[in-house]
Amino acid sequence: MWKQALGFSLFGAAVALIATALTQGSSQVPATITLFSGGTTISSVGGESHWAWPIRAALTGAVLGAMTGFVLRLAGVRMSAGQDNRVVRTVVAGLAGVTLGLTPLLVVISMAFTGSVDIGWSPLAVYAVSGLVAYGLSVAAVFGVLRAAGDRLTTRTTRAVAAMLPVGALVAIAVGVGTAWKLGFSTAAPTWIAVVLLVVLVLAATLVAARAWALRIPPRDLPEVA
Repeated sequence: MWKQALGFSLFGAAVALIATALTQGSSQVPATITLFSGGTTISSVGGESHWAWPIRAALTGAVLGAMTGFVLRLAGVRMSAGQDNRVVRTVVAGLAGVTLGLTPLLVVISMAFTGSVDIGWSPLAVYAVSGLVAYGLSVAAVFGVLRAAGDRLTTRTTRAVAAMLPVGALVAIAVGVGTAWKLGFSTAAPTWIAVVLLVVLVLAATLVAARAWALRIPPRDLPEVA
């Protein structure tokens, strides 16, 4: 029961944040921050962001989601799967690898938010290197976590993730850029929250699809390696 409630709670918080961010859009007064001007340079003047509403939205969504999970469980509806699916482990490992690989880029962004920063060089190299490292670490993390768990489809899942993650990354980039464009490329909190959460959801869906593919394809297509 608690796992189902927690899952619905997290999903509710994410949906509430995305919906609220898209609703507010660029109407919120942004901090005096400019990031990635033209996509090639980074500059910033520190300002004070408004982050009170995301907390309220997340808490509201989490509470409503948890209540939904409890009610469904009491009504006999259970969101469960086979013990060997290990979808959650695959998603967590993959997202952790992506986050670790994007650390250099996240550091650059945090520098722009924490004070007056003027970086004259192009961050395009950081984009490329971070993306490649994130891809490698994500695939390696999935392999390591599943192998440690003794999963019989470790190699098959790793190959599926390696094949599908680039496609998912392209879709995530398109969704992120499209959302930012829809919100006027504002540097206000709603834009950042909507873009980040949608990108994470797309990547998570990609990892789920990769694991599902690995569970269903015939062994002769992706043979396991002992």
